[in-house]
Amino acid sequence: MPIYEYRCPSCHHLFEELVRSASGGDSVKCPKCGKSRVERRLSVFSAREASPKPSSHAPMGGGCCHCCDPHGSCGLS
Repeated sequence: MPIYEYRCPSCHHLFEELVRSASGGDSVKCPKCGKSRVERRLSVFSAREASPKPSSHAPMGGGCCHCCDPHGSCGLS
């Protein structure tokens, strides 16, 4: 069941509504003023990872910081 964002053109109230079907949005009313003429808005969201994962290419115990060679002899430094 998707959650849609709506705006009431009468009182300018922004709200979200859980809609059970695609045509279920036809019966949505503004919770502030009760008007049934509301506008569905485009929802924009972003997902973000909670914590970054360590790189598998990070040097362990020293190195030149450009490769995984602990002696730093790769010539990239």
